[in-house]
Amino acid sequence: MVGPPTGTTRYDRPTTRREAPALQSSGERRINSFASWMDKPLSGPGCALGWVASAAVFLGLVRLFGGPAYVDAVESVYSTWAIAHGHLACAYPPGTPYHFAGIGHPIPFIAPLWPLVSGGVTALMQIGHNVPFPSSAALGPNCSTALKAMTQWSSQSGALTTTMKVGYLCWLPLMAGVVAVLRASGRGRTRWEPAVLIALACVPCVLMPLLDDFHPQDLLAMGLILGGVACARRDSWVWAGVLLGLAVTSQQFALLVLAPLFVVAPVHQRIRYAGAAIGAAAMIILPMVVATSGRALGPVLIGSGNTPSVGGPLVWELHLHGALLVGVSRVLPIVLAAVLASWAVRRLGAAVLQPVPLMALVATSLGLRLVFEQNLFGYYFMALALSLVLLDAIRGHFRGQLVAWIALVAIVYDPAPWNFDFRQYLPPVLMLFVLALIVRDALEGRVRWYLVAWLVFVALAFGQFPITSLPPRHLLSTPTWLSQLVLVPCGLWLAVDPLLSLTRSRSVPQQQATPRPTP
Repeated sequence: MVGPPTGTTRYDRPTTRREAPALQSSGERRINSFASWMDKPLSGPGCALGWVASAAVFLGLVRLFGGPAYVDAVESVYSTWAIAHGHLACAYPPGTPYHFAGIGHPIPFIAPLWPLVSGGVTALMQIGHNVPFPSSAALGPNCSTALKAMTQWSSQSGALTTTMKVGYLCWLPLMAGVVAVLRASGRGRTRWEPAVLIALACVPCVLMPLLDDFHPQDLLAMGLILGGVACARRDSWVWAGVLLGLAVTSQQFALLVLAPLFVVAPVHQRIRYAGAAIGAAAMIILPMVVATSGRALGPVLIGSGNTPSVGGPLVWELHLHGALLVGVSRVLPIVLAAVLASWAVRRLGAAVLQPVPLMALVATSLGLRLVFEQNLFGYYFMALALSLVLLDAIRGHFRGQLVAWIALVAIVYDPAPWNFDFRQYLPPVLMLFVLALIVRDALEGRVRWYLVAWLVFVALAFGQFPITSLPPRHLLSTPTWLSQLVLVPCGLWLAVDPLLSLTRSRSVPQQQATPRPTP
């Protein structure tokens, strides 16, 4: 007989909620009681109320902290206005970059799906229609003066602020994707559904695409990605391809999920899946490329992140340039995600499409982006953080390590706009809270070492004595690669650990791959 491996994990023996109470710790009993309460069904009106509440929390927090932020808005609003007024040829204008005062200039532009969506909404709401939009003559031959003309029009019409409020709508596709994954994984239509949505609306990483910079296309892409994952779970591979193909036209990191799903798809479904993805993407890309004389092709293929504004991550420190830099930062993560998927298929077979391994694979693949990025901003962590929250919800309990990691990301990357300074107050408040948890654990006769390590680390990196003093330059903010070395491996481990544990348990026939909660 094959004995259990050395170094047991929380998956090493089958557990159920009917275990004898004497065999469970107090923490396990609390977790199992909480999970049983969360598993209770929820009515349709109850689910709808949760959707509304989560949207209100998301919008309210963004507004409370002063968002949406104007930084990087210029990467999308010019395209939005040109599309809204029927000038598709000027959606990606050439020429000398102009800029709004204090914001920046549009050297890169984003992929076309969000400008098309926001352009449609802008036209429907008649944003800026109080001032005539520049004529074709004012936009110039081949849109050569379009940036200058649209900047002047925006200043006169006040369209910028209202256009940015359209970004709130990105919560709707994101919410739909989350609900789709939960329902395809057996957690939907229960108390998990509103709880997960409201929790995500409070996660700083999820707020950052609107608070830290203006990148609603990231949230739109993530909603489409999750919808594609849910369709894959339901064996609807054509729809999975359609949604993921559309996601690529919103944000290129969708390829990090599209590629591994192709690997894990049943062989007879791969052509249909790939064909649907290519067809859906082509429906968006080709008309825009033709209308803009090819200028939309760069944002579609490479995205706006290929123009490092601050640099700092490990790849940037290697001083790579040109095709080699694009290959390392864009192509290599996709290849590694496909390799990981291939390994998971060999170890798990068709079981890789079960909810936990599939979501773990998706989270790990999205996390690989952070290893090879040329820039590293707080909102880059959104996809990984959101996937990790969903992964824990599907498993039936939230890991304390995940909460600690999300808090650490919020400390390193201030989630609020620049007129707020959470870094001055957030570290001491969280350190006091974690210290209270450690003391409580000690009174109960246990130690959670990740809390101790978290407290020591944050105290050394961000501690201020007294706490009312002006905040110093934070250790993890400069250089960027130092924060990358701390945050990214921890996030990747949280993503891949459930997958590794399941592959180990499946190699031992006597063991059951049922997650056991950790207190």
